Amino acid sequence: KPFMSFGKMPLANGFLDKNQFDKEYFFNMEIGFSEELSLFQLNDHPRPEKMFNDTYPFFTGSSEYMKLHFKKFSGWIKSNFLKSNSKLIEIGSNDGTFLNNFKDSEIDYVGFEPSKNVAQKAKKNNIKTINSFFNKKNIEILKDFKNNTDVICASNVICHIPDLKSLILALDELLSKKGLFIFEEPYMGSMFEKVSYDQIYDEHIFIFSVNSIKKIFELFNFELIDVIPQNTHGGSMRYVISRKGQMKIKASVKKLLKKERIKDIDNLKGCLRFKKKCEKSKKNLIKKFSNFKKRNKIVCGYGATSKSTTI
Repeated sequence: KPFMSFGKMPLANGFLDKNQFDKEYFFNMEIGFSEELSLFQLNDHPRPEKMFNDTYPFFTGSSEYMKLHFKKFSGWIKSNFLKSNSKLIEIGSNDGTFLNNFKDSEIDYVGFEPSKNVAQKAKKNNIKTINSFFNKKNIEILKDFKNNTDVICASNVICHIPDLKSLILALDELLSKKGLFIFEEPYMGSMFEKVSYDQIYDEHIFIFSVNSIKKIFELFNFELIDVIPQNTHGGSMRYVISRKGQMKIKASVKKLLKKERIKDIDNLKGCLRFKKKCEKSKKNLIKKFSNFKKRNKIVCGYGATSKSTTI
C-alpha cells in the first residue's frame, strides 16, 4: 500500500544533452509497504533495460574503498565456504572487481552483468562474464553449475531486481544441496535511523530488512541463517541464505529480528515515522539554502550520484 510519494522522477543516471531535455523520461516515485512481507518498495519503476544498458555510468573499480571491501568479502567467502574446486556465481558482477579475487584460483566462477559497457571491461581483464540479466531463462547455458553451485553472491544488486520470484527459482536450480546465497544490500534500519531517504531512487526497487528477507525466502523453502551488518553505502546488511534445514541458524538472526520489531522496522508504523522525518529534513534543507541565498553565499555541487537525484 502506498504511504509516501516523491512525485515525478527522472532516471537517476540519465545524463542528457540539451536537445534531449524535452523528451526526458519520468516515472512516479511512489513508495509502498507490504505488511505481509514487511517489504519497503517502489510501486512504479523504470524497466531494468532502461537503467542497465550499454551506457551504465558506474564502474565498481573506480572506488578504492569498494575494491578493498570486495577483497575482504571474497576472502571471507573463500575461507568459510569454498574448497579449491568449488563453483561460484556473482549476480551483477559489474567490471569484475569482486571476481578478480578468484581469477587466479582453482575456483570455477562466472559473473552475470547486463550492462554491456561494464561487462566488456570485465571481459578485457579476462574475468569470465556473461552479458545478460540473471534469471531462469538466461542460466540455461550453465549446464555444469546446475544443482552444483557452492556459493551465489551479489552486492547492491538484489534490490534492483523487480522479479524476485524468477531470481529465487534460478537460485534453486543452481545451488547444490548445501549451497549458499550470500548478498549485501542497503539496510532499511540504517536508512530509518539516518533519515537517508536518498537511498530511494529508480534502481532501488526494494529496501530490505532482516524481517523482509526472512519472509520472502521462506516462501520458496529457503531460510536466513546469518546476518552481518556492513558500513558500505551508509549502512548495509550481509545476508546468508541456505536451503531449509541444511544449516544451523546463527543467533544474530534472532537478535536482529527482535531489534527490528522493537524499532517498528517490520511494520507500517515505522514507515510513517520515517515519512515525517523526511518531510522535516526537506524543510530544514530548503531553509538552509534560503539562508545562504539571503547572505549572498554560493552553493556548489560536485559529482552526480544517483542518490543526489532524490535530494
